[in-house]
Amino acid sequence: MRKTIFTCDRCKKEVEKLEEVGAGRRVKSYGYGGGERMEVCQFLAEWCLECCIEMGITKPGKESLTLPFQPPPTLEDMVREIIREEIENK
Repeated sequence: MRKTIFTCDRCKKEVEKLEEVGAGRRVKSYGYGGGERMEVCQFLAEWCLECCIEMGITKPGKESLTLPFQPPPTLEDMVREIIREEIENK
């Protein structure tokens, strides 16, 4: 019996399925003969679904148990929290 173990490149957890993610750019270059050449400079990794959701690459589905990505608090939110803490400490 064979068992295949998939490991996330980001969090190193063992999972059943990995998603291929990548970052890079495309570069067009023109030769002397007028020909066009397209180069793709891509860096690939394989991440688990939880890491993809955490980094905002994908949104959680209805069956997903992970929490949705929450954007960082705004400056207003931080100021309100500081004011609340100061009022409570007086």
